[in-house]
Amino acid sequence: MTETIGPLEAIPQVKYDPPVIVTTAKALRDYDILRFDDTMENNPITRWAKDRFGVIQVNKWVVSDQNQGLSTRIKLALSNDEELPDVLFVMHESIPDLLGDLVESGKVMDIEEAFRTSAPARIKEAYDKNPDVWKTVTYKGKIWGIPQISDEKVGSPILWIRQDWLNRLGLLPPTTIEELEKVLHAFTYDDPDRNGKQDTIGFALSGKSTLNGWMGDASLLFGMYGDQPFQWNRKADGSLAYGSVEPSVKKALSHLNEWYRLGYLDPNFGTHDEQEAVQLFMSGKAGIISGPGWMGGWPLQEMKIDEPDFEIKPIPYPAGPDGKIGKIGSQISYGAYFFRKGFSYMDAMFAYMDQVYGVLIEDLESDFANGYADGYDYLLKDGKYDYEFDGATNTIANFFLIAPGSTPPGVMQGESIESRVLKGNNNTPFERKMAGTTSRNFLEGQLVTLSQVKYSHSNQFVGPYTPTMTLKWALLQKLEKETMLKMIYGNVPIESFDDFVRQWNEQGGADITREVNEWDRSSQVGDIFKASD
Repeated sequence: MTETIGPLEAIPQVKYDPPVIVTTAKALRDYDILRFDDTMENNPITRWAKDRFGVIQVNKWVVSDQNQGLSTRIKLALSNDEELPDVLFVMHESIPDLLGDLVESGKVMDIEEAFRTSAPARIKEAYDKNPDVWKTVTYKGKIWGIPQISDEKVGSPILWIRQDWLNRLGLLPPTTIEELEKVLHAFTYDDPDRNGKQDTIGFALSGKSTLNGWMGDASLLFGMYGDQPFQWNRKADGSLAYGSVEPSVKKALSHLNEWYRLGYLDPNFGTHDEQEAVQLFMSGKAGIISGPGWMGGWPLQEMKIDEPDFEIKPIPYPAGPDGKIGKIGSQISYGAYFFRKGFSYMDAMFAYMDQVYGVLIEDLESDFANGYADGYDYLLKDGKYDYEFDGATNTIANFFLIAPGSTPPGVMQGESIESRVLKGNNNTPFERKMAGTTSRNFLEGQLVTLSQVKYSHSNQFVGPYTPTMTLKWALLQKLEKETMLKMIYGNVPIESFDDFVRQWNEQGGADITREVNEWDRSSQVGDIFKASD
C-alpha cells in the first residue's frame, strides 16, 4: 500500500460541549444530491460534524453556483458592511478579484498563527511540500486563507480518441503531429462511422471562453510550438510573461487556421463551451477531443453509441514538428477557505480538515476510510460495504464544511491507486471503492495523464488583481479572444498577430506585465510563510 512521507504526530482530539454553531455559505449545484429526508443542514456530513467535533453547521447564505453567485453575494455583503459567514469557500477564479476587498474590509482573519498552532503535522507536511499554494491567498505579505491543494492530474489534458474509427480505417493511435493530422483527415473525410455521409470532424474544440478550457482545449498545438496562451508562463530568465502575446502562439494559431480550413474543426467551434465540445465527441460527430484523464469517468462513461465495436481510448499527446510536447497544467489550487475575523474555533476546523484529508492519503484510520455515507457512496449490508449499486454518488462530500482538495503532490510514495486497481488489487477499502465505482477508461486515462504530467505548464500568476488589471483586464481579455478567433476563422490574416501584441501592450498589457513581475518578486514563499516555521 502507498504510504505517506515523514513523521506524523497524534491528531489532537477536539470536541465542543455544548456544541457550537459554525456558519458557512453554500453554493448549491444541480448535482448536490440529498436522500432519505436529509437537508443541507441535517445530513450524514453535518451529523458527523456534530457528533465528532461538537460543531453544528449552519448555512448563513445559500446561493446558486451559476454565474458566480457566491462571488456576487460576497461583494454585496462587503458593500453593505454585512457580517460574513464564519467559514467561506471561494473558487480560484474569484479569489484574484475578491482577495483585496476581503482583506481591506477587515472582515477576514490572518490565519498564520492558527495554522502554526493548530494544524496537524501531516497537514503542515502537505503545505511544506507545496508551498506555492500560499501565494493564492497572500496579500500585503500576510496569509488570509487556507488554500486547497490540487494534484498534478486534475487539470492536465490528454487525447480521447475513437479507437473503433481507427480500427475501421486501419490506422494506429498517432504519436506525432504528422500522424495526428493523417488521422484527423481520415476522421473527417473517410466516413469513419460508415453511414455513407460526410458528417464527421476530426477534432472537437471549445473556443467560446478560451482555447485552453478544462475540456476541448487546443493546448497540444500551443505546446508543440512553445508557450500556452491565456496564462502567465515563466521564461528562461525567471520572469513571467503572458503567453498569448508570445511569438510561438502565432505559429499555433496559424496551425489552427489550417485545421479550420481543412474542415477538421466544427464551423461553430468559436461559440462552443467546454460541454458543447464534449457533446460533439459523445454524439459521434467528432473523433478526437483533448481533456483530462478523469473524463473517462464523467462525462464519457455516459457516452451511448449504438455500434457493436464502439470503443474510445485515452492516448498521450503526440509530439510536435521538432519533437516537443507541451500542455496546460492543473491550477495549483482550485479554491480557498477564508475565516471571519474573530472566529475562535480554528482547532476544530483543522481537526475536521484532517479527517477528510485522511481519505486523500488512504489513511485506514480516517472516519471516511470506507466511504462518506451509507446510502450515498456505499451500502452497508451485514457488515460489508457495497460500492456497486444504482445511484451511488460521492456528491454528499460537497457538504463538508472544509476539505483539503486533491491528494497533494509529494506526500505519497509508491504505485498510484489507479495503477493498483487496474491490476486488480482490492486489498484496502480505498482500492475496493475505486474498483467498484470507476471505469477502465477512467483508470487508464489517469495513468496516461501521469505518464505526461511532466509536460504540463500551470499558470504562474496566482495573486490578486494588480491595479492595472482591475481597470483593464476585462477589455484585454475581450481583445485577446476576439482577435484569436478571427485569425483561426481567417477573418484577419495571421500577420495581424503582431498588431494584436502591440495593442495589448499599449492598452495596459505592458503595465500589467510589470506589475505581475513585481508581485512575483515580492511573493516568494520563503519571504512570506512556510508551514514548518
